[in-house]
Parts: sequence; C-alpha cells; structure tokens
Amino acid sequence: MSEIDRIKIENEEDLRILTEIEEKVMNHINLGFDSQVLETLDREDVTRKEIEALQGRISNEVVTRLFSVGNSIYYGRLRAGKFSDFSEIILRLGTEPSKIYILSLSAFFVQGDKEFRSLAARAFMISMLGKMLAKQMGMKEEDTKKVELGGLFLKVGKVYMRLYERQRGEPLERTFVTKYYRYLGSKMVERFKLPAFLLEVLSSPVCSFTESSLNIRGVVQLAHAIVDKNFANYGKFIIQSPMPDKEGLVTSTLGSIMESQLDAVGLGSFLEIIPSLSLRQQVRQARMNSATSPTAT
Repeated sequence: MSEIDRIKIENEEDLRILTEIEEKVMNHINLGFDSQVLETLDREDVTRKEIEALQGRISNEVVTRLFSVGNSIYYGRLRAGKFSDFSEIILRLGTEPSKIYILSLSAFFVQGDKEFRSLAARAFMISMLGKMLAKQMGMKEEDTKKVELGGLFLKVGKVYMRLYERQRGEPLERTFVTKYYRYLGSKMVERFKLPAFLLEVLSSPVCSFTESSLNIRGVVQLAHAIVDKNFANYGKFIIQSPMPDKEGLVTSTLGSIMESQLDAVGLGSFLEIIPSLSLRQQVRQARMNSATSPTAT
C-alpha cells in the first residue's frame, strides 16, 4: 500500500467534490511559474547557468520571496552577506527543497488577502517550529530538513479548497476540509514529482512515533497542533521569548529568528512576541539593579 492510499475517500459525494476541485481549480490555476522549472531542477546534471535562466520563468513575487527566505537569518546569512544571484539562492536551499519552496510560495500567495496570508503564516510557523522541535530532539539533519519542508507543505491542499469555495460561492463543510486537504496536497506531490517523504507527512493526521520517539510526521503534527491552537484562540501566533538587546549581550534567539523569517516573507503581522529575559540578561539586570540600589552606596 502506498502512503497516499491511506487517505480514504469515504463516499461518492466526497469523490465528486474532490474531482471538481481537481478539474476546476488544480488543473487551471496559474501558480506563477512554468512547470518545466521543476523538471529542470529534477535533473542531476543541471548547471548553474541553467538554474540562473529559470528566474525569468517564475513570477517576480515568488522570486522575491525566495531571495528573502535564502537571505534570512533563519538560513544563516546574518554575517555572510546577501546572495545576489538566483542560482546561489537555489543552491543554498538545495534543488529538491527549492521545488517545494517554489510550489508552496506560489500556492500560498496566489491570493493576497488576509485569509490566504493567514494560511501562509501558519504554514511557515509550522515549518519553523517543527524544525526547532526536531533539533531539540536531536533528530538527524536530513530528518530535521524533512520536518521543516513537510510543515511548510502540509496545508497546501487547503489553498485549492479555498479557491474552490470562492468559485462556487459557498463554503465547504469544515469536516470535509479537515478530512481531505491532505489528499489534495498528495495529488500535488504526485503531479509535480515532489519528494516522496511529503506523502508520509500528508498520509495521516495522527501523531506518529518510532520505537522511542516522535518520527518526522509526529513532529510536524505536534507543531501543527500548537500553531493552529494559537490561531484559533488569538488569530495569530503568540510566543514568549528572550530577544536581542542593544548592548549585544544576546544577539539572536529563537524568537528573533522566527520574527526575522516571517518579516522576510511579509508575514510578520501574524506573530506577537512577549519579551522575556534570558539567563544572561537576568544576571546583568540583577547586577545593574544592585549597583544602583541605595544599599550599594
């Protein structure tokens, strides 16, 4: 049984609607890039020159966001200077991950209104939070990358459902959306020949374990639950985190990294950070308070 076979279509009416979504939306949507772009990136012998030429076959908006992602602090470019060539960005991200980024960015930003921007923000937050959790758990770098990309791609199927709702002028049942958005995401994996691990991430909403820990899908589902709970309660993601200070004692934190990445793709308004002090900042604050207290003199 393939991973996609696990997503069962329960009845003929559900199949009819899913087929309509494929035929009326997925088969006709303009994602802002030539499909041959992904085919070129699939080639093991693709050259830097060929990659550079792909920039003209992708919408300016997607290219701009790819540069923003590749040059963000999240990808280690704080002190290394910014990439200026498209091929450098693609090679920095990796050709296979770049395919997922191109398709995800194209889908999530196909409409510019708040509903789609909120969906994009949640996707990026699931991706980032999942990566942080995977690192904390000591997962291998390869698996951590799969968590990151799986989290980003998880909700792509909802884009097509939202577009279909607008075409027909009425919403789909929420239970239908919850059951089948992963199915539509799996269809995109097959259509664009994306990495097979995405099918595992999309195969089930159940939190999944190995013998002794969460697996890739389990970490994605954990991050998904945390992010969606925040959005359900507050309409955005609220975190408490130490932040960099003017004195340079703390220059980067998980909170500031998340803020930088979301700002880079124009989604910073969906994140609220309640500042707290790191241990080093607390020690410095205590020393300053002690030095200025009356008893110190």
